[in-house]
Amino acid sequence: MNYRDYLRAFYFEKKGSDKGFSYQVMAESAGFSSKSFIKLVIDGKKNLTSESSIRLNNVLKLNEKSFSYFNDLVAFNQARSMRERNENLKRLFSYRKRNPGRLVLQDRYEFYARWYHNTIRELLPIFNFKEDYGLLGKMVDPPISAREARESVKLLLTLKLIVKKGSAYVQSTPLITTGEEVKSAAVQNFHVQNLALAAASIDHCEGPRRDLSCLVLGLSQEGFERVKKETQEFRKKILSIAREDKNPANVYHYATQFFPTSRLGPRKPEKRS
Repeated sequence: MNYRDYLRAFYFEKKGSDKGFSYQVMAESAGFSSKSFIKLVIDGKKNLTSESSIRLNNVLKLNEKSFSYFNDLVAFNQARSMRERNENLKRLFSYRKRNPGRLVLQDRYEFYARWYHNTIRELLPIFNFKEDYGLLGKMVDPPISAREARESVKLLLTLKLIVKKGSAYVQSTPLITTGEEVKSAAVQNFHVQNLALAAASIDHCEGPRRDLSCLVLGLSQEGFERVKKETQEFRKKILSIAREDKNPANVYHYATQFFPTSRLGPRKPEKRS
């Protein structure tokens, strides 16, 4: 899922069978004037354009379909916005739909990409919905449709994040992972949805059932790092509390946002006389 990884693997495969093969030879064969261009691309210091991709294929020799996939992969990896990443990822998923590995990757992406899958996963062990997916959907807040609830349970079973024991569902594993490129795109979507949920909770969730707060702080880079570290440690404590809680009654999203709202950048300390 990263074209730079592919180019690196291609280079070392060629190098393994031809000791004379080098980044310089690869660049010259592709028609690049810069001998170091391909090495810089692989290291993430340069990007590919449509023209340079065509030149590079003089060496890669990909067929039409593979080259099309390669170009979509380049667009995905180099996308500058979340919208572009999502559009390019959808195109990548359209290739070889029946490939088992690709289907697993799509399923894992889908898990991160929809906020309610996590909620359903936490809800199932504490609520026996008796296969009434309409009721299960209504137990989610804000509600989802019966179809969405059914598909969510199916996805969780496919990924083995839950297993069915008799009429009950239990969690089988604490977390899942995907390749970083796909995961990062999906997690971005997840965060955006969570921000929207937090905003919506102001209107539809009574004050005693929620806790929203905001601090506006002036910090040095050192202060920023200290707050970040304290937040990470606090998250671990929250997870510990959840693990020790034997009688959960609701599913909660706990989110913190910590980001700059100015562009001053680091300042040099003033000299004291």
